[in-house]
Amino acid sequence: MWTLHILFVWMLMLGLSLGSWHQSQYDDPKSSSRQKKSQKPNIVLILTDDQDEMLGSMEVMPKTLRIMRDQGVHFNNSFVSTPMCCPSRSSILTGLYTHNHNVHTNNNNCSSPYWQRTHETRTFATYLNNAGYRTGYFGKYLNEYNGTYIPPGWREWVGLIKNTRFYNYTVNFNGNKMKHMDNYYQDYFTDLIANDSVTFLKNSKQYFPRRPVLMVLSVPAPHGPEDAAPQYQHLFYNNTLHRTPTWNMAPNPDKQFLLKVTGKMEPIEQKFTDILHQKRLQTLQSVDELVEKVYNELWYLNELENTYIIYTSDHGYHLGQFGVVKGKSMPYDFDTRVPLYIRGPGIKPRSKISNIVVNIDLAPTILDMAGVAVPSHMDGRSMLKLIRARSYRDQDHGRIDSNNFVTTKRPWRDTILLERGKVTIKKRKELMRQQKKNFLETVNSLPTISDSYLKYATPKQKRIFKECSKPENQPPCKKGQKYQCIQEYGREMPRLMKCRLNDKGRRNMQKDGYLSRKYCPCGRRKYKMNRREKQSQKQFLMKHVSKGFTPKFIRTKRSYLQMVGNVSSSSQNSISSLPVQPFDRRCRVLPNDTVSCDRVLYQDPVEWKTHKEKLDEMIEEYRKMLEDLRVYRKHLKASKPLDSYLNQFGKEDTGYMEYECEPCNSRRLERKKEIDQRRRRRRNRKKRRKHKPLNGEKANSPLWNSTYWNLPPDEKVSRRKHPACKRATMDCTLMDNTHWKTPPYWTNGPFCFCTNSNNNTYWCIRTINETHDLLYCEFINNFISYYDLKKDPYQMRNAIHDVNYGILQQLHEQLNAMRACEGSKECNKAGLFDWMQLLTTGTYEVLTFSVPCTFACKINFRISIQFEVSLF
Repeated sequence: MWTLHILFVWMLMLGLSLGSWHQSQYDDPKSSSRQKKSQKPNIVLILTDDQDEMLGSMEVMPKTLRIMRDQGVHFNNSFVSTPMCCPSRSSILTGLYTHNHNVHTNNNNCSSPYWQRTHETRTFATYLNNAGYRTGYFGKYLNEYNGTYIPPGWREWVGLIKNTRFYNYTVNFNGNKMKHMDNYYQDYFTDLIANDSVTFLKNSKQYFPRRPVLMVLSVPAPHGPEDAAPQYQHLFYNNTLHRTPTWNMAPNPDKQFLLKVTGKMEPIEQKFTDILHQKRLQTLQSVDELVEKVYNELWYLNELENTYIIYTSDHGYHLGQFGVVKGKSMPYDFDTRVPLYIRGPGIKPRSKISNIVVNIDLAPTILDMAGVAVPSHMDGRSMLKLIRARSYRDQDHGRIDSNNFVTTKRPWRDTILLERGKVTIKKRKELMRQQKKNFLETVNSLPTISDSYLKYATPKQKRIFKECSKPENQPPCKKGQKYQCIQEYGREMPRLMKCRLNDKGRRNMQKDGYLSRKYCPCGRRKYKMNRREKQSQKQFLMKHVSKGFTPKFIRTKRSYLQMVGNVSSSSQNSISSLPVQPFDRRCRVLPNDTVSCDRVLYQDPVEWKTHKEKLDEMIEEYRKMLEDLRVYRKHLKASKPLDSYLNQFGKEDTGYMEYECEPCNSRRLERKKEIDQRRRRRRNRKKRRKHKPLNGEKANSPLWNSTYWNLPPDEKVSRRKHPACKRATMDCTLMDNTHWKTPPYWTNGPFCFCTNSNNNTYWCIRTINETHDLLYCEFINNFISYYDLKKDPYQMRNAIHDVNYGILQQLHEQLNAMRACEGSKECNKAGLFDWMQLLTTGTYEVLTFSVPCTFACKINFRISIQFEVSLF
């Protein structure tokens, strides 16, 4: 009996001890075996959508600031290369500039087959997945993602289909499309991302404790439609953080076209910016909760000290700045500057780095955090080098100055590229023609041509300019002179011509290097038929020609092979003189447009090769024949007689009176100029009639056609293409009372506003270092802007006319180098601005000139160029 009692007590004590040990494994995460943790760090990227840094959005996120700013590093000069959703996200994933991954807009090439085939296989996820990371993506991916596949490199996939939504959206959950409705507790997208990501993190550490985790949390806030969670819909009334010094500063005649034509906001538009800013701040409160939830889960799993957390946005935003009601995609800081915070192992709390960084640096940084080699094709660099140089041990070595600029062993760039849009082939040709014209006009107006201009000329232009600058080639021809340079009327380039001393007529026509007006440059002469010959030809035609007469010299086009096939056997000697000898055509085109050849060609390799070589020879000969025929046709067009039909009656006495011709080229150009001016005036009149302001409407505002505001229910029209808001060359949209589905609602009625224009394509360089803070831009419509943010931090005034030519020339050359760079080595080299090249002293005469540019600029100045030690 006592034995059974002792055995029962012993089993009870053993069970209690096992239960307490088992319970301790869940109650105290720090008591779990630390040997099972992964050696590589976990990485969490939290990416917001359209979050600004200059309008005060971070100031209403106290939990994020406590976790990320107070316990990590703040990059206070963080930018995006393209302030649009899809191009920026593509740069974040690949580490490439827009001109290298070719996603230029939210539609063009966004998640296209080219993107999937070429760049989607080389995102940072594929490299980390191959390195043993458990990768998970949660939230918005790319604007045109259709949900039919899972991008390579992601083990856990919860990707939003198409653009941002908070309710009524569809996601691809590990290959299955799931539809979500409008229930806040089940469907609110920001909370769904938080819950799914935490679940993935918990499961990964439970079942795969030795494998590190990579998570991307791409939240929809504060992007439209700005639906906040119900518990935050009462916050931030009368918040005016977005009213910066440039708020409602309009019009701006010194800026690009969009800001030139945009006037001051009406009271209804000002009210809209206030409510929109309020709703944006409300949506960010759920993101603030998400950051804290992920942080607490990492602490609970004892992974916080082994995890890098990155917080940033895909681009900035503007609300009323320069009079534009809302939007993005402009090169100014409120659109391109984004928040960037990083916390993790080895990062000093509450530190700040002022070196300029860009979104293409995120992918190399994530790879460097994981210990994976950064591929050479990526344009960005790892920011860990700046973070390590900012650490405690390097502070005493003089690597940090008073403005928090960090000096690295390999120099960090001080210039990045900002680019938006692309140049179409048609626009590229137009710009090249205009550029050539501007260049030649500039060169012809200069007394001497320096090497700085010749480097923009083509090889042929360089040769002509070089020869024409020699004294021995100046007109008129002298004894022993071989060549002379002649500037003909209607030609932009001079002609290098041989001197013919026996050609007295041409020598007489020369005067100061120009051809006389008595000479007709076009190669034709004007003829006029005398009255007697005209009457005799009229009588002949009335006598011999009937009413139904058709001229016999009009023939149908015939191919060369038909001509050869019609040659009779008796004329074989003439065939031998043809440039291409006919041979047995062993291939033929059938009526159904298919090609069929002799069976031997498909079976015998020797016959196939012989026949192919003959075809190649024929193609080459035909190409030569075509070139000759084009020359003949050009010659015949230039020497066309007045009436081709009358030539068949002989050339004995045509009765034509020859007149001396005036310079027809100059007349033709004048006539063409008059026609172009007439057409331009006609187009302007049509535009004025078409876009005539309605009663009470401003002349520079979009049309407010109230008859189209309330369309029939069955007629669905996009807000961006609404007939009530039409304006030429502008991208305008409609705002009405039905736009927002959650409080606070818009109840002030419909209105139109424009957010963009079709010529808002630009290329800029943004430079920040210890001494300079500037923005230089070239727009596609030849507009150029320059801002010195040391003197003008809000970019209010375009200071392009305050900069001398030497600096502008160097800025333009660096911009071209940045636009063409590929790989971190080239892009970092192009991003290092050598200001010492400008420290040159010299004064030059006053000139009026145009700076020759590539695709995007023309500067007209009248200045006295003087380089001084003081650059600005």
